[in-house]
Amino acid sequence: MSFAKFGTSFVIFINYPFIKLGFPFWFGFVLYGIVGFCGVLIYIKWIHIVLGTKLFVQGYNIIPVFYVLPNLHFWTSGIGKEPLVFFGLASVFYAFTIKVYKSFSFVIGALLILIIRPHVALMLLLSWSLVYFFNKKILIKNRLFFTTICSLLLVVLLYIVFQMTHIRYWDWQRITYFNEYSIQSFRYSGSYVPMLDYNWFYKMFSFYFRPLFYDANSILSLFSSLENVFVLSIHSIGLYFIVRFRNRIIFTEWLKWILVFTLVCGILYVERYANLGIFMRTKMMFQPFTIIALLFIIKKGFAIQST
Repeated sequence: MSFAKFGTSFVIFINYPFIKLGFPFWFGFVLYGIVGFCGVLIYIKWIHIVLGTKLFVQGYNIIPVFYVLPNLHFWTSGIGKEPLVFFGLASVFYAFTIKVYKSFSFVIGALLILIIRPHVALMLLLSWSLVYFFNKKILIKNRLFFTTICSLLLVVLLYIVFQMTHIRYWDWQRITYFNEYSIQSFRYSGSYVPMLDYNWFYKMFSFYFRPLFYDANSILSLFSSLENVFVLSIHSIGLYFIVRFRNRIIFTEWLKWILVFTLVCGILYVERYANLGIFMRTKMMFQPFTIIALLFIIKKGFAIQST
């Protein structure tokens, strides 16, 4: 029971009974792989709801390509926090999109995010609060009431995160010190990047789209570079249509939430991480959803362009 607390310790708490019962190590990969696969299945169902089952480019349906994103499957197939957290995120976005919050997967998924990665729960709630507060279709008194409730929850989550990261209390100098210490701790890792020396734009670019080919020094980083070029292309096309048809594309609530969540993740994580491998692992939490959100915009952009 000493492991029954927030963060990585809770994963040890989950694993403990299987270890005591003598299950072999490979069983852990099977178990976590099944959870990750269930998350991917929910993710695919979500894709079908928001994007449909078919999107033709040059006569080919490209939707199945996004079922097998390498980085997503790499991190959701092994023992660790990622399969559990991705299952949670897929469940939350799926439930939000279809407006069903009583499903077993949503409840379990939301709890897994909250317990295993409270900072992700914090970013999710912050992102949704911003989207809700600036929704002009909702009465201002309802927005203020909801935002007040969310603010209280955000304070609780922030307290939990501060205790886990040993920052302990709100002090900007202390926060900056711990962030710089976190980045410096990656200095002797194999794929360290000097984030403290970068400007803000290149920090964000590095987090979202690196490693690229000039970073590749192994087979894995080469494959990662190929995927990142693909992701960068989708982002570029999506941003083009956002700028060109910003007044004609209807930005739904789920779309706004995912885009804001992606931005919030980038702003916060670039102050904590300085390793290309960590970037790839961390992006798994939001990038698959961001890609589909951008494809939704691209699909709408092409439809508007053809009229």
